[in-house]
Amino acid sequence: MSPSRDALGALVRLVAWHDARPRATVRGPRGWVWACVVAAVFFWMSNPLVFVPGFHLSLEKAVDLVLVACLVTLPWLRVPRVPWPWLVFHALAYASLLWTIDPHLTGYTNLLYLKITLVALLIAANCEAEVVGWGLGLGGVVVVALSIHAYREEMWGASYAALEGVIFTGVGTNQNILAYTVVVALAGTLAVARRRPLPAQLLWVLVLAVNLYGLYLARSSTGYLAALSVVVVLGAVSAWPRVRSRGRRQVGLWSAGAGGFLLVAALGVITLLGDQLSTFSGRAPFWVATLEASADNSPVIGSGWGAVWQHPWSLVPPNAVADDIYARAGFQLSHGHNFFLDLVPELGVLGIVAALLILARCLRDARTSGVTPEGADPVAGRLVVLGLAALLVAGITEPMFTVPLGWWTLAVLGGIRANRVRARRAAHPQGRHRSFAGSAPASSS
Repeated sequence: MSPSRDALGALVRLVAWHDARPRATVRGPRGWVWACVVAAVFFWMSNPLVFVPGFHLSLEKAVDLVLVACLVTLPWLRVPRVPWPWLVFHALAYASLLWTIDPHLTGYTNLLYLKITLVALLIAANCEAEVVGWGLGLGGVVVVALSIHAYREEMWGASYAALEGVIFTGVGTNQNILAYTVVVALAGTLAVARRRPLPAQLLWVLVLAVNLYGLYLARSSTGYLAALSVVVVLGAVSAWPRVRSRGRRQVGLWSAGAGGFLLVAALGVITLLGDQLSTFSGRAPFWVATLEASADNSPVIGSGWGAVWQHPWSLVPPNAVADDIYARAGFQLSHGHNFFLDLVPELGVLGIVAALLILARCLRDARTSGVTPEGADPVAGRLVVLGLAALLVAGITEPMFTVPLGWWTLAVLGGIRANRVRARRAAHPQGRHRSFAGSAPASSS
């Protein structure tokens, strides 16, 4: 053989060996180490300004912890594969340096989100989906527990006085932030629901109860609606095999019933909490102003990633694009308050397309993994479906694509299937494949 073919063969064998390495599972101590790491990262990604006075500091802590976890589990370490839609989005975001209204902020934002993506993909590459689900649930417990502690200690930002009394806001200084954070944790908790030994089952019930209590404390209509949507989606996923076997008419009736129930429940939640349904608590005029201003300024490519909105994790100075939106709306909000609309002023239509590619990839992964016990990886499938339900419904009134927790969660969900354990094979450089005896080694940790 030529040296080039020898090198190619060695590279193929190295990749095959790497991809067959087991990820951490809940059946061993390595899995629980990673679950605790995921929980801590979840807390820091929630931007807990009550305890950490800046997201850049929280991100540093998250990066350091994941690197320590990689060093501790170095003998089993797996290098992440990056799903191509995330490459497309980051390429577009970096390309916006060519036309941004603020090159410094766009450069800073690009580096910030790139770090978040790498943290998420390292977790996805080294953890089975069940470990991730437990980590999300435990992360919600950390957020709720520390929110209660901060409230009792009367720490800055943990509450504020209003006409109806003292409002509980949590570690993120906002009740809506607390609500969508807990809903993501609930999605992870429900995704790993199954029969297990009594001590583990009691722990799961405790995690679920604490997160539900956190949702109650937040008293957010968006949070209630998102949590309800997660439960409805879980019910649909669980019932689908039985419903599908009963014919198209039964499927249609069941779907209509589930949709009607969700609509009535949503109207009830919003009415009981006093929110303005017709304008989404006053956000609708702001959304219209955002679209109009973006269409007049730069509708296709936007004005630069991270250069327009004044997010709590990236304080942007006044700029012409944001001022135009505020003038058209007649009032000021710090960002677009919507999953997709937050992207429009900064990355335009291309940003929306890139976001849709990410969502489509996640849905394809969920379908490939399966969501029923007969699927290839049903826990992973349920985690992706429930996670997307939480993000998209909360994203009706919150920028879940761009908030650090939302972006990190999306990257974790997208990385689980891309970094799955593959059966070990040896590939001949000329294209002939020979399978090793047996399958990939089972994890013992």
